Amino acid sequence: MECPQFHQLIHYLHHNLQDTDIPHHTKTCELILQCWQEHFMQLRMELKIGHFTMDNATNNDTAMVVFMQILQEECKFDIDPVAHHIRCFPHIISICIQHLINGYKCADFSGLLRTWGNPLRVLHKKEYIMVVQEDPIQMPWNTNLVPEKLEQMHWEVLQDLEFALQAPATAHHTMTSEHIPLLSGALPAYETFLEQWKRISMSSMNPQFGPLLKEGLAHGE
Repeated sequence: MECPQFHQLIHYLHHNLQDTDIPHHTKTCELILQCWQEHFMQLRMELKIGHFTMDNATNNDTAMVVFMQILQEECKFDIDPVAHHIRCFPHIISICIQHLINGYKCADFSGLLRTWGNPLRVLHKKEYIMVVQEDPIQMPWNTNLVPEKLEQMHWEVLQDLEFALQAPATAHHTMTSEHIPLLSGALPAYETFLEQWKRISMSSMNPQFGPLLKEGLAHGE
């Protein structure tokens, strides 16, 4: 439309046409700028609504749902009450650990080979399952045990549990040592902890960690 030759042609066909009668690209540009400005202002509003840190409690879950409804009605945009709710970091770590400790004795090792490990540490599935079901964590408090001592396989299971707990312990120590915990550090520390557990659970040399960590990972994700 802005081509001079095209303008001459139009004027030649209709001598009484005014320049204002000819459409120009300026209106399109104005509409594009207006649309961009509206989207930009909406984006600015959405970016102001970030994540919310609250304790891991049912009433806070309800509060997030109500808050989402208010934002939908008054500000016309959505937030996810689950994705935008960052729960108490130490509490979530504790939940993962508790489900690991409370659930490991019921772990399903049926998918494992009869033996695994390396020449320095060979574990037999049948013996390993039997010891896990005896719950060696609770054995020191069980006064009915005769004789009152831990066998080598009990120490092997306890060593695996200790190794599994190193990842959450490191994450907790990172967030609480010598400084006030910050949200900017909580998320990377938590993601690192989960990735470490996932990597351990997929170890081909130590496949027992897959069943051992299953419950803890399920509640961590």
